[in-house]
Amino acid sequence: MLLITATFILISVFLQAVTAQDWYTVEWDATEFVSMSGDMIVPDLPTPGGTPYVWPGVQSGDGVLQAVLDGSSGVWWIGDGFYGTPSLPWGNGFNVSPGETVHFTFTSSGTTWTCTLSSGSQSASTTLDITGNTMNRAIFAVELYDVDFNFGPITYKNIEITATTAASGWCGSIPHLGTYPYTVTGNVASGNTCTVSQIVQSSAD
Repeated sequence: MLLITATFILISVFLQAVTAQDWYTVEWDATEFVSMSGDMIVPDLPTPGGTPYVWPGVQSGDGVLQAVLDGSSGVWWIGDGFYGTPSLPWGNGFNVSPGETVHFTFTSSGTTWTCTLSSGSQSASTTLDITGNTMNRAIFAVELYDVDFNFGPITYKNIEITATTAASGWCGSIPHLGTYPYTVTGNVASGNTCTVSQIVQSSAD
């Protein structure tokens, strides 16, 4: 579930060992991100078969910390984890249904990242010591193996992304991967934080 492509210039050499079938992203880049939070509205499931992953996360050159919405079993399950170096056990999560809202947070203190998920009466928390990683990319990704992007839209609201540098230098620049319709509205820089009212990632088909 690591964001990788052999041809996309912004992805580090480490990430080029394997290529996913299809990637669709919205991204921000900064020197170092220290927290991110928001609300994900769970989309409809795609046509059965294949492996769909939908996730927000923060990435370094050695790995990615993600809240992964996994639909490979035919139902959505969301859980936090870090994929990369160091190798760490996957974190906690729970099942969710289309239309439900999941609030997610990633917060760092030194090398320790605390991740939380909540939706209605369900919640999960995961703490990970991610040594040797500077998270310099904030990503909202659709990662698909043997399944088309014929579901959605995938909607995020009330997003806050905080870096160690002034958001005025990075909040307005929004790289993306994949040819598909998406919108980013209400992105505003204040201090080191970029707030975004809404991200909508629509079906590519």
